[in-house]
Amino acid sequence: DVEPPDGVPVTFAIVSVIAAEETACAQYKKIIKAVEGEDYVTQDLCIRLLADEEGHLVQFKGFLKEYTGA
Repeated sequence: DVEPPDGVPVTFAIVSVIAAEETACAQYKKIIKAVEGEDYVTQDLCIRLLADEEGHLVQFKGFLKEYTGA
């Protein structure tokens, strides 16, 4: 767990969420590939979860852009 010191801007939290979402997306992609042709139920579930995580990633990248102007 990463705890920012007092007074750290909200951008720290946003960047941390982005990193977590990217990690989750990468993990779901590995699972999707690993079960290809073997376990369609797991693959379908991971595809749906990946879509959710990618949506979160876009949302938080938008938040970061709002706060930093980058």
